[in-house]
Amino acid sequence: MNFFAAIASLENRDGEKIFKVILNDALIFLVKLLIFLLVIYIGKKITELVLKYIDKVSRDRIDPGARQFSKSFIKLGLYIIFFLFGLLVFGFKEQSIITMISAVGLGVGISLKGFLSNFAGGVVILFTRPFTVGEYIEVNGAFGEVYKIDVFSTHINTLDSKRVIIPNNVMISSNVINHDANEYRRIKLTVPVSYECDQNKAVEILKNISETFEGLENERRSFINIMSYGDSSVNIYFIVWTRREHYYSVRSKLMAHIIKVFNDENIEIPYNKLEVNLKN
Repeated sequence: MNFFAAIASLENRDGEKIFKVILNDALIFLVKLLIFLLVIYIGKKITELVLKYIDKVSRDRIDPGARQFSKSFIKLGLYIIFFLFGLLVFGFKEQSIITMISAVGLGVGISLKGFLSNFAGGVVILFTRPFTVGEYIEVNGAFGEVYKIDVFSTHINTLDSKRVIIPNNVMISSNVINHDANEYRRIKLTVPVSYECDQNKAVEILKNISETFEGLENERRSFINIMSYGDSSVNIYFIVWTRREHYYSVRSKLMAHIIKVFNDENIEIPYNKLEVNLKN
């Protein structure tokens, strides 16, 4: 009798072939494993359908930040539910799963304290709404548009197309400057003019621009006046208002327009000059 035949002929205490018992147990384990994986796969597909439905029905009812956070939370919750259901199908007893959850929860609570604080930060952001998706904010030296508010972090797209991911705990514990929180934004420019030119004329030209330039809000009070003396210029403060969504485009066009009008009116905008004298 060869070695494999000897192994196959071994019996346990109940007189059953050990090899047959092992084979049966392996087949049962394999079937349970396949069912577990099938439950996880079906759960993943159901989760995707639920998230698509939520996205569809809430697109015009909930702001993007709250919608993204809710989807992330629901996604995490459904994954946990289907995973636990898969364990039940696999053959785990309810008491065993409860014990496992308690042990895992204790371990996770100790080792992942930072993640839990980030989750709490996400909840705070969801309910207090200091900023929403699409607004421009500045936090911890990062400035850009809020792209996504997730369960644990906030994603910001900078002006040079970088993605900055900041933990939610940092977001609620740091000073956040929201540039789009108000309906209107103030454009503040310091316009230098030469000492030799007519400064009063320059002020009148700027006042006329503030009243006629497209995109500026004339209903809100502007401030245009001489404020300081520079090394080579008299500095005029030019403070006007525009709607927040037009801020960058209006500011850029306004600066170019001021230069053009000053050139047409012979108002000199001085700049630093360097004179080089060569001696033989």
